[in-house]
Amino acid sequence: MVIMTCATIVNSIGLVFDIMGALLLWKYGLPEPISREGHVHLVLEQVDEDEKAKAKKYDRWSYGGLILLILGFGLQLVSNFL
Repeated sequence: MVIMTCATIVNSIGLVFDIMGALLLWKYGLPEPISREGHVHLVLEQVDEDEKAKAKKYDRWSYGGLILLILGFGLQLVSNFL
C-alpha cells in the first residue's frame, strides 16, 4: 500500500506543472521568425493580420509556460516545508 503525504502530492503537482511549462516553452518559446508588427517582408507597407494573431498566440502560450514553470518550482519548494 502506498501512503502519499501532503508534501508528496504537492511535489508531484509541481512536477506536472514543470513538465507542462517546459513543453509549452519548447513549442512556443522560440517561435519561427515572425514579424511581431505583422509586416510582410515581400510586400512593402502591408500589414498581415494573420502574422499579428500568430505572434499574440505564441506570446500568450510562452508566458503561460513560464507561469507554469514558476508555479511548479514554487510548489516543489513549498512541499519541502510540509
